[in-house]
Amino acid sequence: MRNFFWSLAICLVSAGAWSASFETAVWRGETAYVKIPKALQDKVSASRPQLYMAGDSIMTEYAPNWFPQYGWGQSLKSFMKKPENLHNFARSGWSARRFRESGRWEKCIASALKPGDWVIVSFGHNDMNKRRNKPPKNDYSTVDEYKAFLRGFAADARAKGANIAFATSIAHSSGFREKDGTMSVDGGATGLGPYVTAMRETAAELGVPLLDLNRYAEEKLPKMGLEKAKSLYMYVKPGEYANYPKGKQDAAHVRDSGAYFYARGAVEMAREQGLPLADLWKDPSSVQFVPSVSDVRP
Repeated sequence: MRNFFWSLAICLVSAGAWSASFETAVWRGETAYVKIPKALQDKVSASRPQLYMAGDSIMTEYAPNWFPQYGWGQSLKSFMKKPENLHNFARSGWSARRFRESGRWEKCIASALKPGDWVIVSFGHNDMNKRRNKPPKNDYSTVDEYKAFLRGFAADARAKGANIAFATSIAHSSGFREKDGTMSVDGGATGLGPYVTAMRETAAELGVPLLDLNRYAEEKLPKMGLEKAKSLYMYVKPGEYANYPKGKQDAAHVRDSGAYFYARGAVEMAREQGLPLADLWKDPSSVQFVPSVSDVRP
């Protein structure tokens, strides 16, 4: 009988019929209650598909002293059915080149991948920076070199039996315009265009799913209007937040509301494409934006 309950416990945990907050699984048909050790919960959770993220400051996680600056990968955690299965290794200021050549890709992601896992790769903002072409900030890549790095990430993931998706860089808000009450978004502003196109072309070449956040911005943001669209980005007034007493005018990075906007876009696109990746996420309509508790003002 004891072995039966242990087998039942494993099946229930594997099926997700338990809460990560508690160590109890319930078989309601026979009203059997099985205490599941936390170590077993962790082991079964690790056996499920994991989601790894490789990217730059637009995707990364920020400490509270950066608030309201937020990464869309940071916000994506709220969409996860199992938040503990998301591993965000994005780094501020990093490019595809530095992520590969520093060893971070191999150490943090490639070595951990197992069949069924997913990786989302999103670069571009730093890859185009010609001024950062020497160590330790050797980030610049030509478009062809950038494509080669993307192909390498895809090859490594597939060699492990894992899945990979590319996510284009979000739009830079310096490309926002409004004329006669109509807003437009140039997703290729500031020189980002060739790298966005390169990712689209490489995804098509390799058959890699594409979460086109850049096009999502071009299509969705104009419906908001210029003022609301810019409010998603790091335009902070002096004294508005304790972390930025002098304010901040940052056209590239987003605040928590902008991170939610782009994270939700990624989830919606995965569902629209019928990707198994979407199985890791909740229905986006069930996840509402909630301002962070770090929203501390003077």
